[in-house]
Amino acid sequence: MESGTVHISIIVPNYNHARFLKQRLDSVFNQSFSDTEIILLDDCSTDGSKDILHDYAKHPKVSHVVINSQNTGFPVMQWQKGISLAKGEWIWIAESDDFSDLRFLESMMQYAQQNPTCGVVYCQSFDTDEAGTILSTRLNYTDLFQPNIW
Repeated sequence: MESGTVHISIIVPNYNHARFLKQRLDSVFNQSFSDTEIILLDDCSTDGSKDILHDYAKHPKVSHVVINSQNTGFPVMQWQKGISLAKGEWIWIAESDDFSDLRFLESMMQYAQQNPTCGVVYCQSFDTDEAGTILSTRLNYTDLFQPNIW
């Protein structure tokens, strides 16, 4: 890794997820794996999300905060914008209505280091309600993939 680069660029694209955003950001900023930069993006939210993002903007890990003045209507455009700003060797698109275990990146990077030819690292997810109660997993969904790539 070159001097001045980071291991993982964490891109948090947001649009009107104020009710989830603090939990998501806390789960990003408090990861046990710390060689990261964080890129905060907002696609012209109207629900108070911008105020929450501004509260986190001064954190030393935040490399960019981009607030769109007009909604693009396409989440992938936000992903592309974040990727173009990223300095990391790896990219994590941390959707704003999700949250993660604080050891998520540490476990993903352990797997990546043990499998140096992989280009994508994936783990299973839990679907939760707004209180964090686990409702289901994605195992049934991914078991249907033929061949099962996960």
